[in-house]
Parts: sequence; C-alpha cells; structure tokens
Amino acid sequence: MIAVLFLIMLLVITSQTKTASSQIHLAQASPIPEGGFQTSIMLGNAIPKLVESGAIDIEKFKEVYGGTLTEEQTNLLTKPSTQPLALTKENERFILNVLWALGIANKNPILDESAKYDGIANLASTGGWTLGKADAMTYFNKLEIVKLTPDQQTLVERVADNVYRPCCDNPTAFPDCNHGAAMLALLELGASQGLNEDELYTLALQANTLWFEGQYAATATLLATEGKDYWGSARAVVSAKYSSGSGWFSNVYGPLQKQGLLPKSGSGGSCGA
Repeated sequence: MIAVLFLIMLLVITSQTKTASSQIHLAQASPIPEGGFQTSIMLGNAIPKLVESGAIDIEKFKEVYGGTLTEEQTNLLTKPSTQPLALTKENERFILNVLWALGIANKNPILDESAKYDGIANLASTGGWTLGKADAMTYFNKLEIVKLTPDQQTLVERVADNVYRPCCDNPTAFPDCNHGAAMLALLELGASQGLNEDELYTLALQANTLWFEGQYAATATLLATEGKDYWGSARAVVSAKYSSGSGWFSNVYGPLQKQGLLPKSGSGGSCGA
C-alpha cells in the first residue's frame, strides 16, 4: 500500500515538473505570439498631423530605412489610419519611432511636469529625436492631436505612474527616452478610445514585450516558475518591481541566474532613432 502511494506521488510530482519545464521552455522561446499583437486602437490622423507640423520629416525617415519606405509605411505617414494597430516584430521599430514623435509633441499635462526638469532638451526623448524638420523642442508639448477628457487624463496619469521600462528607472510619467515617449502616446491613444485601466496595462505590456524581448522573455520565465500567468499579471509585470532597470535586474535576472534559467532569446531595445 505504501509502495502504491509512493508511486502515485512520484507520478504527480513528475507531471508537475514536466508542466513547469514546458512553461519555462515556452517562455524562454519568447512571450510574443506568432504574428504579434492585434490591438484595438487606431492611429486615425495622428501621424499625418505630425508630418504636416514638421515633427516628422518623411525624407529623414526614408534615410533611416535605407532610402525608401514601404507602401504600408508611406500610407501610415500620409493617410488617416482606420485599421486597428498591429504591433509585430516586423513593424515594431517603425511604430516605436512614429509613436515617439507623438509622445513628445502631443500636448499633455504630463509633459508640462517633465518640462520643469532642468535639461529637458537634452534627454534621450528630446535631444535624441532627429527625424523632424527642426529640433524636438520646437514641437515639444505643443500639438493638440490626441485630446483627453479630464477622466481620461486622470487614467493616463495613474497608469503612466506605474508603467516602467527596463532601460532606466523612470516611469512613463517621466518619458525621458524614446520608449517612454512612445508609451505615453500609446496610453493617450488607448484612453482616448475608451480602453479601461486593465486594458491599458495589457497594451503597455504588449509594447514593452516587443521593445525589450530579451528582458521580458526572462520575466515570463520567472513567472512560469512561480506558477503565475504572464499576460494575466500585466499590471504587476510593467511595475517598477519587474520593469524598471534596477527592479528587473534584482527581481528577475538575479533569481533566474541563481536557478540557471536565463532565457537565450532576444535583447533590449536601443533608445535611439
């Protein structure tokens, strides 16, 4: 009888171990689904307005992308977009750049606060923006493109205070690099189109997972070892604990290194154009 019970226990433990190993393997491969993420938000005429204002210079964009743009990229820059935005490995850099411009140019109280920082013009998000007809400060916080109601603004500020990125220790509420500026634009677009708080956190995690695939593959691996759902934990995953530079290193990299489970996929994104 004891031998039978022991065998049953052994089978259960083995099954649980295999399940955990499978989850870890999948997380190590990448938390990004095939085809990327289909969001519910639309860019509308936001990007053509940036081109019209000069905040985006199409000729400079062409230079970055080898002297020419695809038909899809050209349409996004010049025509209103009525299709839901897809975030994929193929377009993530291009979308990051156009959202970066929107994040620093669209007028918002969050940028009013950022402007109080001494040296605002020399941040990576401003000094690093070289794809406009003039320098970034010419357009910084001046264009009324995405307008929010008071309730939507409160929502954006609340989420922006809690959404971090692994390249630094600052929240989206202080968008000091391209990723922070692009994330601010995403949150503004999402809130203006009716996304609720949980949906904004999921959108933020989708974008960060593309922009920092290596770091978030590691985070997904850690959560798998703890039996937690990566996508079901979006609010926690994008918080300072897991997504700030120091938080990720202490709470994700360190524990995984000790366990020998560091993923081998992807790497962090560059903060330049």
